[in-house]
Amino acid sequence: MTNELPFRILLFALLALFIAHRGYYSHKYSPTENSTLKKREAQLTAKLANLLSLPALLATLLYIVIPGWMEWASLALPVWLRWSGVGMALLGFALLQWSHRALDKNWSDQPRLIREQNLITTGPYRWIRHPIYTAFLLILGSTLFLTANWFVGLFWLGSAGLDILSRIQFEEAVLIEHFGEPYRAYMKRTGRLWPRLI
Repeated sequence: MTNELPFRILLFALLALFIAHRGYYSHKYSPTENSTLKKREAQLTAKLANLLSLPALLATLLYIVIPGWMEWASLALPVWLRWSGVGMALLGFALLQWSHRALDKNWSDQPRLIREQNLITTGPYRWIRHPIYTAFLLILGSTLFLTANWFVGLFWLGSAGLDILSRIQFEEAVLIEHFGEPYRAYMKRTGRLWPRLI
């Protein structure tokens, strides 16, 4: 039988780091409403993503505090695969930090177009148009392996997937409208969430 304590501690650390990282950048780079040219309005997809994040968060907290209550959704994953979730999360955090450094003041917590918006094509943006969302999928997807719990993992992936879909649709439409042909050319040579292979 696997000792759950290391995974519970790691999951708590993962959540704390994710919240702290997001809070730091939200505080440091959140653009003002005066500098916003266009902002995504609340959509059904985004609202559904927020709804899915509530049971995901509750299930995660239950797994950390009272893991026995979440045993009904356990998966029989080998220990090495569960530990691979740690590597997946670390890769996600490295990509997240690299992306933030490349975006600098062009980042916003909510999809929007700001007056001083630049088309960033350096760092991970050289290969991927939305590496922060890739990082989110890696970090939140790692919960499936860390917890070996389908409910926790699938609800986090479902929530992140729906939110990311909504964000990408808005962002790409706005960036095409704002930058025109340079952004279309950028789209042809980059992948949306993963590097383009061909």
